[in-house]
Amino acid sequence: MTKIKTTSIIPWNSTTSMTITSTSLLEIKSSISILIRFEIIAACITYGFGFIGNLLSLFIFSTQSDFRNVSTGVLFLLMTVSNTAHLWTLTTEFLGTFNIYVYSDVFLQCRLNYFIQNVSRAISTYLAITVTCDRLIRSELPIRSRFICTRENAIKLTIFYCIIFSILHSFWFCPLNTLSPIGGVCYTGPPSAYTYFFSNIFLPLRLIFICIIPVIIMSLANIRMLFNIRQSHRRVTQGNEINVIPGGSMRQRMTSLDRMLFYMMLVNVSAFIITQIPFQVYTLVRTYYRGLSTLDNLLVRALVLIWSSIYFGFGSYLYCFASPLFRESLFRILKNIIYCRIHQQRR
Repeated sequence: MTKIKTTSIIPWNSTTSMTITSTSLLEIKSSISILIRFEIIAACITYGFGFIGNLLSLFIFSTQSDFRNVSTGVLFLLMTVSNTAHLWTLTTEFLGTFNIYVYSDVFLQCRLNYFIQNVSRAISTYLAITVTCDRLIRSELPIRSRFICTRENAIKLTIFYCIIFSILHSFWFCPLNTLSPIGGVCYTGPPSAYTYFFSNIFLPLRLIFICIIPVIIMSLANIRMLFNIRQSHRRVTQGNEINVIPGGSMRQRMTSLDRMLFYMMLVNVSAFIITQIPFQVYTLVRTYYRGLSTLDNLLVRALVLIWSSIYFGFGSYLYCFASPLFRESLFRILKNIIYCRIHQQRR
């Protein structure tokens, strides 16, 4: 008989001793049991297809020259790497919701895993901001963007993000982040200055710098870019007709590529806003509002965790929707895989 411990799903935020009880899945009300099964199925779909999609995205971004030769494509590639790392940590956290632990060591489970989770979330968020700013600079400063928006600068900025966010989240290696003697869940220990810092300083700052500020920046940048696009369309009269000169086809190709990357960026930003705000807000509100029971908190936390994971796992499918080139590349890969599989079976 399956057992689910109704622990506080946010043990990190707890400043009081935790009480842990055990409830059989068969003893829970049928409506809650249905919700639990729905969350398990949704998690299998989200994480399973998420890892597959990220692997396909990594292959496409790294092999297609159209993406490799522009800074935006490099940023999408690096963001996919970060998203994959973050998706793995979310998967292990969700499994921990149902007392399935991937790591047996306290250092890996309660320190390194959460360190990677928060660092990768921050890196992915600010890479999304960088992608938006990259497209904005190209629309505002088309000539200077050739020297600003380069692949080398994209890689350097990503390394800078890795260093800064690793330093800022180094507190996750604090020995106070450990396993609770009751139930074996990760928590910040008994009430102390560290638990106060975690609940009252870190979580609000994370909401501000990893959610609110990025949403504002990306929203304003998108509004500005849409304005620039409208202005450029008004200025274009007969330019395309006169532009029949050597290299004109390449110029037209780059214009379509820029348009495609803009759509990919727009879809990425929209997905970030829709999926990340509920998770960040709930995590902070739960710190100060204790009205939910441990079981209700368990279910709600798991639900928003799955919803948040969509952004980090379904990027490739959203890119297919926004980008014909990405879609064609993906279909070509799948076609080759199917062909190789059929060829092997015939042999």
